[in-house]
Amino acid sequence: MAMFWLDHVNIRTANLDAMSAFYEDILGLPRGERPSFGMGGAWHYCGKQAVVHLVEAAKKFKTEEAQIEHFAFRSNGTVKAFQKKMRETDTPYKVQPLTEINMIQVNVYDPDGNKIEVQFAASKADTEAFEGSAAARRRMRKGEALNLTKLKPLVKSKSKVAQTNKALGVPKPIKSPKKRFVPT
Repeated sequence: MAMFWLDHVNIRTANLDAMSAFYEDILGLPRGERPSFGMGGAWHYCGKQAVVHLVEAAKKFKTEEAQIEHFAFRSNGTVKAFQKKMRETDTPYKVQPLTEINMIQVNVYDPDGNKIEVQFAASKADTEAFEGSAAARRRMRKGEALNLTKLKPLVKSKSKVAQTNKALGVPKPIKSPKKRFVPT
């Protein structure tokens, strides 16, 4: 298993319309297809890749909370092999299947509590979380504590961006990468 590229950055915001406009109008990253999550948000694309994921928060953040909720790597190999390595190294994780786009997300926290999502093309996988030792559980709680603000359910969102996502469609299912991205 190898990491093939940095896939995206996920940013939490209580100001979805303004944030989405910034990434689209100022940085030139158009809003595009997004899976039908149960919360407001927007995906902004650089070419064919959704590189900025905005997620609508229910309220403004305390200054000590993280706003970059996670960053994600696309990986090849099998999710089972990755899970085995996480268990062997006492690294806690949670699994989120996204069947709509053929993806399995494995979420881990680094020693400083930063959340990292590792993406795999879907396969039959163990979707049970792994908590690990007491020290590993403390690391996971530390990361989760940096992200206290709850997300806003889509049905409660007043954001025009969140309400119009469905019309943009859903991304195509992912496939396992065959080679690493190398800039030219």
